[in-house]
Amino acid sequence: MIITFLFDWMRTIFIGLVLIISSMVIFYRTYYIAGDKHLIRFIFLVYFFVLSIVLLILRPNIIRILLGWDGLGLVSYCLVIYYQNVKSANAGIITVLSNRVGDVAILLRIAWLLNFGN
Repeated sequence: MIITFLFDWMRTIFIGLVLIISSMVIFYRTYYIAGDKHLIRFIFLVYFFVLSIVLLILRPNIIRILLGWDGLGLVSYCLVIYYQNVKSANAGIITVLSNRVGDVAILLRIAWLLNFGN
């Protein structure tokens, strides 16, 4: 099995922006959720979120992009329902539905490529 990562100037800039923004989230979490008893879980979820985004950016294959998108959707759902109350559960449902729209768009792209391209 060969796993390919594609680096170019645009992907590198985008990864740099993702890393800057996520480092600010990790840095400022001390002010917002300093007394939370599940702080380690939040940090791991943010790390997995960043890892999913980076893998999604670096994948040159549309099938692998779909897998990365699903991983990103799962981690973003876990981040949205972090506080585990009714309001966050409702927002989590909206997040899942939004990710399914993206799944449908990627699946339509895969079907179009199978029919008309390579």
